[in-house]
Amino acid sequence: MLKRIFSIVLSFSLAACGYTFQGSGSVLPPDVKSVYIPLAENSTTEIGLAELVTEALRERFERFGVLRVVESSANADAILKARILALKRGSSTVTSTTDTALQIESLLTISAELKRPSGNMLWRGDRVQARKVFGTTSNVVVTSSPEFAAGSLNEGDLSGLNSREIARGQESQVLEQLAEQVARQVYNDAVAPDF
Repeated sequence: MLKRIFSIVLSFSLAACGYTFQGSGSVLPPDVKSVYIPLAENSTTEIGLAELVTEALRERFERFGVLRVVESSANADAILKARILALKRGSSTVTSTTDTALQIESLLTISAELKRPSGNMLWRGDRVQARKVFGTTSNVVVTSSPEFAAGSLNEGDLSGLNSREIARGQESQVLEQLAEQVARQVYNDAVAPDF
């Protein structure tokens, strides 16, 4: 009983200070309850990136339930359109003797607009960015990192792969993580209340 009273008092205290839990509110008008998220436009040459970003956006919006994701604009109170502006890659770390890239940095930039079906703007993000660095050889892949643990490889698999295979596997995971990061940022900026 004492724990329950403490929980109630804590909840009221946090609410009085303006704290809310993610997913518990929205900065959008109260009549905006559903969103349609069409396939993102892709201005890059990266195949499959539009699908990754779109899926990450839909998953992020569905996760917290503030807005219901619908399958057509006819059933939506708002439409979220995203456009992938750029995916830049560059060497982050190279060997001093052979100039071989040991780590690659990827930077994903998108823009997004949340509008009512009538065209009235609810929110706009012109340059939403996410950045990740990944290893291209087995000796620079951090196998103890949460990102590596969440992937499909284990530490023993690395010894049987060449640098190109490792780089491709790491890059695939990084693209998914970049998509999730920009989706989180879009959701937080467009929907979640400021703390």
